[in-house]
Amino acid sequence: MSLNWREIELIVSELPLKGSRLQGVTQHDFNAISFHFFHPVHRQWTLYTEVGTPSSRLHKLTRARAKLPKTQRFVQFLKANLVNCLVSEVAQTPGERFVDLTCTRGEDTMHLLLRFYSGAGANIIVTDDSYTILDLLLRRPRRGEASGLSFALPEPKEIDDAFPIRRRTKESFNEQIEEEYAAERNIRTLESLYERATLLYEKKARSLEHTLASLNTRIDQTRDFERYKHLGDLLSSNQHLIREGQTSLSVHDWESGEEVEIPLDPTRSPRDAIQLYYESYQRSKGRYENALGELKRVQEELRAHQATFERALDRSLPQEEALALLTSLVEESEKEPIVRPSVGLVFQSGAYTLLVGRNAKENDELLRRHTRGNDWWVHTRDVPGGYVFIKYIKDKPPPLEVLLDAAYLAILYSKAKKAGKAELYYTQVKYLRRAKGAKMGTVLPTQERNLSVTLDKARLNVLLAQGEV
Repeated sequence: MSLNWREIELIVSELPLKGSRLQGVTQHDFNAISFHFFHPVHRQWTLYTEVGTPSSRLHKLTRARAKLPKTQRFVQFLKANLVNCLVSEVAQTPGERFVDLTCTRGEDTMHLLLRFYSGAGANIIVTDDSYTILDLLLRRPRRGEASGLSFALPEPKEIDDAFPIRRRTKESFNEQIEEEYAAERNIRTLESLYERATLLYEKKARSLEHTLASLNTRIDQTRDFERYKHLGDLLSSNQHLIREGQTSLSVHDWESGEEVEIPLDPTRSPRDAIQLYYESYQRSKGRYENALGELKRVQEELRAHQATFERALDRSLPQEEALALLTSLVEESEKEPIVRPSVGLVFQSGAYTLLVGRNAKENDELLRRHTRGNDWWVHTRDVPGGYVFIKYIKDKPPPLEVLLDAAYLAILYSKAKKAGKAELYYTQVKYLRRAKGAKMGTVLPTQERNLSVTLDKARLNVLLAQGEV
């Protein structure tokens, strides 16, 4: 859960914000940004902030966090305009999860405003000294939050005991909060890794089992390779009976004691017709022996694969060991890592990657350059909005949970967002046809299926809390 205002007050009281100079900014995902400070006494330290998720919070960061591979717009602004600023004042509105950092650089004064809500009100905003918005993490013009608009500071609330501080387990509340949320994040990550590892195990196991079945079929087909040699010997001992253009020869089989009819190639000479049987013997024998050797190798590979994943998927392993083992295994096993497109957003729903276009240009770019025929396309019906693509996993049609996540994102980035519900349809990319003469990104779907979805904000927040990939 997110921090309440009393917990934020306690965390801020422990931090050496006043007198610290901002040295750098890192964005970890769509909702999380770290601010790197230097204080004359406390030296280098990092403030972690996360807004708009069920885990909205701030605290001193001591653990390494991954960062986005591409610097986003707002972080570029922060680096250009806020780095080297000195925090001269720190204020929190009474009863509110709102922190105002007054930052000075030379003669310029700006305000870094942090609003730690878990819903739509969350934001990180930079204003000038008169609280005119310069830039912000989330642009929300309908809420009066866009560059150039005046920002209205929240009114203080009456103080009561409705929001107590959670049970203390450490002397440093910052350290406690960091550990608690790191544990929660590890649990979410671990569950996602279990799911991805299970899919990888099943995919590789099916492939190996299919290979074994093919090898067993080949062995059965070539097992009787000695028969070709025996027929060649029978023909060789009766070569004098073979005539040009003959299609078969009936001879006495000294092994069975019976007459056998041996097919012949009428286009070949008697010697060449006999030689074909010896060549067939050599080919069948080679295929049989190769199949046996390959069968043994694949059986060993399947046993090793099963043993490796059996240990990795053992739920009794300690969390840290399981995280390390699963992470290594998944990274090594996934042959096609996620390639983040240059446009749009990327989310993870279980083992599935979701690509989100937020406008016509991004929709068109994703469709042209970052999707394939078997990927799935989700869109609101009769309502303008972004396209959501579900990346294809072989032999795994997306389950309902993944379709719902994609539908929620499609509603979130469409005109249906305000209504909170929509009719949607989905189909595979190969069934989309570009509309001639229409606007960029316009497509005509076929073989589509329908969805009727009401936005579940709690579920959407969980998806957003996992962060953009």
